[in-house]
Formats: sequence, structure tokens, C-alpha cells
Amino acid sequence: MNKNNPIDFLNSLSDFGIKLGLDKTNFYLQKLGNPHFKYPSILVAGTNGKGSVCKALSKILEFSNYKVGLYTSPHLIDVKERIKINEENISEEEFNENIIRLKKIIEKQPVHMYPTYFEALTIIAFLYFYQKKIDILVCEVGMGGRFDATNVLPSFIEIITKIGLDHTEFLGKTYKEIANEKAGIIKEKTIVLSAKQKKDAMKVIKKKTKDKNSEIFIYGEDFKGKLLDISQDGMIFNFYGKEKMKNLKTQLLGLHQVENLSIAIETSLILKEKGYKIKEESIRKAIENINWPCRFQLLRKNPYIIVDGAHNVDGVKNLMKNLKRIFPNKKFSFLVGILKDKDYKNMVRILEKYTENIIFTKPNSERAVQPEILKEIINNKKNVKIIEDPKEAYQFIKKTDENWLIFGSLYLSGEILKIASMFD
Repeated sequence: MNKNNPIDFLNSLSDFGIKLGLDKTNFYLQKLGNPHFKYPSILVAGTNGKGSVCKALSKILEFSNYKVGLYTSPHLIDVKERIKINEENISEEEFNENIIRLKKIIEKQPVHMYPTYFEALTIIAFLYFYQKKIDILVCEVGMGGRFDATNVLPSFIEIITKIGLDHTEFLGKTYKEIANEKAGIIKEKTIVLSAKQKKDAMKVIKKKTKDKNSEIFIYGEDFKGKLLDISQDGMIFNFYGKEKMKNLKTQLLGLHQVENLSIAIETSLILKEKGYKIKEESIRKAIENINWPCRFQLLRKNPYIIVDGAHNVDGVKNLMKNLKRIFPNKKFSFLVGILKDKDYKNMVRILEKYTENIIFTKPNSERAVQPEILKEIINNKKNVKIIEDPKEAYQFIKKTDENWLIFGSLYLSGEILKIASMFD
């Protein structure tokens, strides 16, 4: 590693791990002139669906002729995917320039003031969006909310997608505790939108909204979507909220995506009330043109290979429901790789109810669970294989006549996309 190389320097900040808190992010942004105060921002927290909501909302704004910053995480193939304006990644040159600019400030500080990798990336993104003079930022929260680096934004709309039990070692073991962290993004006198939540989680979100004198809109109460048709080619649904829209079409697949897209649509209609020029035609076109990799993505047909980013218990439950609904008469085998900080025991127990044919592999991450540990959880090990290298595993499944579903980690999904682009 050469720390004079901008990317290597950024990667070296991974040594500082995960440290929740806003002080360092605020400190460095202040040194850079507080660029994140110079444009309006929408902040999106939650456990599942926040990336899809961000993508859909940014697409609606883009189709409404706005210059939209989009900050998401993690990336699938290239870190620059996380920082986009109207679908275009930050350029290599601009990325490096901003790393160097931040590096000069960091190196003047004592080591205990060095930012983490995620904090540095967030600072670089917020600076870039100011440099490019965006009209609005749609920002996905990294983890939690209250102490996540993104929460330095003075957001005027906050969205909380489905809350599940994930990152429990940092955020708490119950829905109530996790909701308290997620609801920490709610600011004074803003507008809040929430997915349908578990009772305990919703109670926390409503209380936080009330305490902050904010207004809340809840999926299933104030607005909703109704699925009309779903097939491997996409979905058709109706939306009922501040306006009614019938027969909306999308390429996104999954019953849960109707809720995610509805949240994005209702948010855009709130923006319309605030003076943003958003037409129904723009919403329809945006929803129809969303392409979000590794969200029930078909890599091959007949036999099928599907890749999905499901990486926690609720995500896997949703994935199984979708598989059954979209392919009611087909059998699937699974290729799975999971990270240690997930509830991998319960994830494996869910998947063995749906198939006997499983290959366990190891995503390219220090946090990956050894495939042997995953295999031990399975009761019937007869048709369970271990192919540790995802590349070898993908080449193996391609030669079979079976239908395959690949999931368990976004790290694995990203690797599979990379491998598929080289070999398909």
C-alpha cells in the first residue's frame, strides 16, 4: 500500500473501523466551509429498502429536470458508485482531488482525530455535491441514524424504511432500540415518511416526530400501493396518496418494492407541494426506468440465475416470498455467502426450508463466515456443497441445468456481478 496514492490513503482509514459519532465529520466539513449546508437534502434511514427508496426518489427528481446528488452504500464493484449525480459516478480525477484535499487537513490532526473510511467518504461526497452545484441531495444513511456520519445533514425531509434486527451489536437487540437509533435522523419541524413498522418501532418514530414538532406520513395509513401484477418482467401497481396513479410499471421485482416505490412517490408529491416542479408523467417514466443491480436481478433465463442483496433475516424472508410468488412452479438451488455480523444461523434456517441443494461460498471480506460453519447449521447435509471461491462457485452453477438464487451479502452480490461481466 502506498499512502501517497489517494485511494490507498482512503483505504488505510479502514483501520479505524466503525466509530459512531458526528464530531469528526462535523469538524472536517467545517474546515471545508460546511459544503453540506449549501443544498437541500433528504435523509433515508432504515434496515431494508433504503437504497431502493433513494434510487427511486433520485430518479423521479432527475426525470423532473433537477440535478440530483445521490449518496448510497455499500458499493457493489467500484467505490465511486456511492457518489452519483443523475446516474453518473464521480470521476476518478475529481474523487482523487477531493481525497487529497481532505488528506492535507487530516494529516495536520492527531491520530485520534483521524476519520473512519465511511466518515471520510461522506465528507468527500458532500464536498463534491457542493462543487457540482446540485439542486438537491438524496442521501442514504450508512448504519443506524443518530450517530451515523450522514446525520450532519440539515435535512428537511427524513424517511425511515422497514426496520429489522440488523447490526444489533451497535444499534440494540430490539425493534424499539433500533428504531430509536433510526429515528435519530429526525430534525426540528421537518417532514417524516415511514414504512409500515412493527408496533414497538412505530411508537418510537411517532414519539420522536412529535418531540421534534415534525409531521409524519405512514405507509398503509396516509398513502399506499396496491400490486396488480408481478412476473419476471416486472410489476404493475396502483398508488394512492396525495394523488392517485393507476397502472404504474416498474422493472424492479419484489412485493416489498411496491412499498418502497410508494414511499418515493409520496415524497415526490410532498416536494411538489413545496414548489418542486414534478409531474405525474415524470414519476411514471422514472419508476419505469429504474435499474437497481442485485435487487432480484436476473442474470440468466432458462435455467435461471438470480442475484439478490438480501443480507439479513427480514431480507431473506422477503426474498423467499418473492421467489415463491414470481416462480410458483419452479425449484431453485441456492448459492449463499454471509458475513459474521449478521444473524447467519437464522438466515440459514430459513433457506433450508425452501431447498435441499445449497452451495456455501465465502464473500471477499474479512467479515465473511467460513462456509464450513454455515454447513454445520444445516440439518440435511446430503446436497450441501462448499465452494469457497465465488468465481469457482459461479462457474460451477453455470454448468448445471438447475435454477439458482445467489444471496446472503451485498459483497457476494457485487463479486458475482463482476464475475458474470467477465464470463457471460
